[in-house]
Amino acid sequence: MNPMIQEWTETNKAEVLGSVKKMLASALFASSPRQQRFLEYMVTHTMAGNADRLKGYTIGVEVFDRTGDFDPSVDAIVRVEATRLRNKLREYYDGSGKADEVRIDFPKGGYQLNISFQPAVDCEEEPPLMGNPAKISDRRKPALIVDRPSLAVLPFVNIGADNSREYFTDGVTDSLISILSRLSGLFIISRQSSFALKDTMKSSKEIAEDLGVRYLLEGSVQHAGEHVRVAAHLIDANDGGHIWSERYDRELKDIFVLQDELMQHIVHALQIKLAGAEAELFGYQDTHGIEAHDTLLRGVADFRKYTPKSVQEAVTFFTKTIQLDPNYATAHAWLARAMAFQWALHWIKDKSILDTALMHAQHAVELSPHAPYAMCILGWVQLWRRDSDAAIAACRQAVTLDPNNGEALLFLSVTLSSAGFAEEALYYIEKAKRLTPTSAPLYEFALGQCYYLLKEYKKAIAAYEQGIVMSATFIPNHYLQLLAYAKLGMFEEAKKKHKTLKEIGFDEDMPSIAIWTNEALAQEQIQFSKKIFALD
Repeated sequence: MNPMIQEWTETNKAEVLGSVKKMLASALFASSPRQQRFLEYMVTHTMAGNADRLKGYTIGVEVFDRTGDFDPSVDAIVRVEATRLRNKLREYYDGSGKADEVRIDFPKGGYQLNISFQPAVDCEEEPPLMGNPAKISDRRKPALIVDRPSLAVLPFVNIGADNSREYFTDGVTDSLISILSRLSGLFIISRQSSFALKDTMKSSKEIAEDLGVRYLLEGSVQHAGEHVRVAAHLIDANDGGHIWSERYDRELKDIFVLQDELMQHIVHALQIKLAGAEAELFGYQDTHGIEAHDTLLRGVADFRKYTPKSVQEAVTFFTKTIQLDPNYATAHAWLARAMAFQWALHWIKDKSILDTALMHAQHAVELSPHAPYAMCILGWVQLWRRDSDAAIAACRQAVTLDPNNGEALLFLSVTLSSAGFAEEALYYIEKAKRLTPTSAPLYEFALGQCYYLLKEYKKAIAAYEQGIVMSATFIPNHYLQLLAYAKLGMFEEAKKKHKTLKEIGFDEDMPSIAIWTNEALAQEQIQFSKKIFALD
């Protein structure tokens, strides 16, 4: 149920309050009165229909006893405690609360809860069809990479009261991951998993164990007018010791030089051997204009909010970036991606937007033919245009250019499974998930689609369920799970899922419902769907 629109009954409220009481009495919460108070406050206001009051300032004053002059942008108490609560909820439902019928999720990006009900589960054994998130996570806990140095670049911290520059700090982290991932002598965790750990309270050892790596890079960025200071520390998670640290003070216009120096110091500290032309990666600049680069980063930050408004704002930023520097390949690739995203979610229904996206994607590759990101976005756009061969070829080339790129591996897997090549697609999504241990809804969709094609419907249902736990509003996971239920003759479950789809805005014409480029698969799904929906 969606607490923003659900009319709460007294029975619902009683069930939720009972579940919360049980949770707060657990060992995980019993010794954390501050977290108990925080959760009770959030749940109470959610069920009272006052979710719009759950703002940083209000929570700081009413929960954490801050005074009336409390400024959330300066005092991080609410953000820190929110991160702790998210981690505790995740740990609770992965452990003693895995059988609870009430599920409370606390999505990032705000202070509103998602409260839902799930079927009762026997906690003594894994449910045969509903994917058990805790056990899936345990089963896939990654082993430590031993054949080469393994690294996770944690999101750098933006120092100072000006949170408006956080997009720039995130851009520094992105750039480091992007270049370091191209080094064959280094295993590096993907951006998806690195940023999933933003604001985490876990220790270095815990993070490294979760990701299956030995080394962590953490740092900070501080702005002072036209100057920037970057501090970085390389940590050996075995003992928590710093094996290298450095501070860089530069003019803002020299940020690219600073990033190059930092990466070369990391390579030296980890004793990474550079193969072939890998040394040439250092010193390459996609743009020489700091204003164009800054504008691009603003667009990337907006895009990653994944709302119709923010993605349109990202398109505006990317367009402006190209005006500032028409030869900025990365800007063309991001614009292509944003436009394809708008089409995929039916936010823009004029299919000609894909022609514009293709033009920018192709131009990005023309400007920078050896850039993995530009190449994989070209493949992604071709997928939405239903050009299977071109999509697969471009994504293969992206993976060839950067075998450590989790997103390129993900896109290649989806292009392959969409064309019916399930076994090869499964190989690439498993590689992508090793680089992305925290996973994400699209990764679980890609895995589920492979199992669906292989007719391993129970595994497909489990993968889709894992994705649904991560995001209850990601429609493709619900839709393909419905089809998998029906394939197993579980029509009652399929009907319930159809009802859920309607509640979250299901649109049968939405391109992202299922991305089949194989015409036989596409027609089979259309006919099968009609039969299922006729049962309602």
